Amino acid sequence: MVRLASIEHNGKTKLVAQLSTGGYCDLSSVADNARDFFVVGGLERAKELIHQSLSLHSSSTHYIPADSCCRLLAPIDGSLVGKFLCIGMNYKDHCTEQNVPIPEEPLVFSKFSDCIIGPGMPVAKDEHTEKLDYEVELGVVIGASVPRYTSKDDVHKYIGGFTVVHDVSARDWQLEKNGGQWLLGKSMDGYAPIGPVIVTTDELSLDEVHNTGIRCRVNGETLQESNTEQLVFGVDAIVAFVSRFLTLRAGDIIATGTPRGVGCFRDPPRWLLPGDVVECEIEGIGTLTSPIVGPLAKAGSEYVRSNTALSVRPTPVTGRLSGTATSCIVTGGARGIGYGIAARLGMEGATSVAIVDLDPSSIEAACTILNELAPNCHYFGEACDVGDDQAVCESWGKIATSNGGRIDVLVQSAGIVGETNLKTEDVDPDNFDAVFRVNVRGIFNGCKAVLPYMREKKYGRIVNISSIAGKEGNAGMLAYSASKAAVIGLTKTIGKEYAEMGITCNALSPAVVRTQMVEAMPPKQVQYMTDKIPMKRCGTIDEIAAMVVFMVSPESSFTTGFCFDATGGRSVY
Repeated sequence: MVRLASIEHNGKTKLVAQLSTGGYCDLSSVADNARDFFVVGGLERAKELIHQSLSLHSSSTHYIPADSCCRLLAPIDGSLVGKFLCIGMNYKDHCTEQNVPIPEEPLVFSKFSDCIIGPGMPVAKDEHTEKLDYEVELGVVIGASVPRYTSKDDVHKYIGGFTVVHDVSARDWQLEKNGGQWLLGKSMDGYAPIGPVIVTTDELSLDEVHNTGIRCRVNGETLQESNTEQLVFGVDAIVAFVSRFLTLRAGDIIATGTPRGVGCFRDPPRWLLPGDVVECEIEGIGTLTSPIVGPLAKAGSEYVRSNTALSVRPTPVTGRLSGTATSCIVTGGARGIGYGIAARLGMEGATSVAIVDLDPSSIEAACTILNELAPNCHYFGEACDVGDDQAVCESWGKIATSNGGRIDVLVQSAGIVGETNLKTEDVDPDNFDAVFRVNVRGIFNGCKAVLPYMREKKYGRIVNISSIAGKEGNAGMLAYSASKAAVIGLTKTIGKEYAEMGITCNALSPAVVRTQMVEAMPPKQVQYMTDKIPMKRCGTIDEIAAMVVFMVSPESSFTTGFCFDATGGRSVY
């Protein structure tokens, strides 16, 4: 029996077999990925290695423990999938709930390879849809090229294995828009989580897969419950039918349809919202979990479930912070860029992340969602006004004490824009001072309070979020531009002062990033900023978060006092 999986282990992607006793068997010597595993006929060699790993356990050179250095990915990467086909209305009970006739032949549509993400990766509720729906489906992974006009009796020769597919669907775009074409509603980036494993046919035969339980839960409530015996067309019939029209090859995937209970046919409809957690389960394969996040972060506890760490497409993470980020602080972490950075730190292997912000209710709600999103990381909150040096000193002390005297990473994202679209002569001095109190004094307070802890441990990573406005200036934003320029100068100074103490201090200057802070700006001001970006768009929260992870990771250990850019080509110096 072989349960193929793909993991990130110590920064490297590996093909493995999931062991019944826990942990994994490294199959890198057999193939680099699931598609190639089927092409080279690696089943028997895999069985030998699995037997060795089970017999010798930790003493086997092929055994990999399922610890914090491992992160489960999609069992087959989207780049290896040539065709991703789906079958609509293929469960009898699903046809009944729609009050439609049972199809006389398979209804075939498609998804794209960019839809594929792995277990536990967030699914972003795109801003273009208000009707996001769930569908649990049995996925068929083709193991060898299927000749044209293959008969049902021969289909078993070409099946590599089976997996779980979450067919995420934007029903408004599937059924109400775009002329009735399903493609856009089914194929947005990240709309096909798969996994957790591919079970080979020696473990789950073609006969057995046609009589197994299938269900979907949302926030623990079972909304779909059926059996694959309800399939209108079985796997053999589907593959034989498709082979009349095109050639299927190793690595191709077919999602075979969903049973009754989907959200759009409930009364009232049950649409997925940010903060929901979807669990798709098929007996004999496993459970695929997908947290739902939103595309835009908003301030205030009432909006926290709309916060997003990954605003367009969830990107596979590497676990690159495992062992190096025991204790982290993110200021402004309850929303926007700070929230996205905090989420990504936890997903990349950070052990503990303190969310520092002003509103206790927003902090509490953010930590609740983040602890669900990255369960291997402990998120906790600390309400603090970063402009108050005494408050910062006390808060940092509490955080360090709770982590054995350590603060390994400080990311300072708290900031305000202040009044905009004003000539310098019209700027209110009080507003100017208010912006500097948060954006400059707050950064100074955070660095001053954290450096003694980092110096004692001879290790630390500081990232101060500046802005392209601090390098080039933005007309109508005097206070903001000047404050962000000060952050760059402050960062360069600290980087040089502490370079010999194992501490790095760098700044990140994004161009305009789509957050609620930006949404609150006058449209004319936003247009002014995006017009100067060669990519002609705002950055996304996930792009900034990924950059910060690099800046606090071991890969950047020879860089300090530097200002990184994330500007879509606007700044190249």
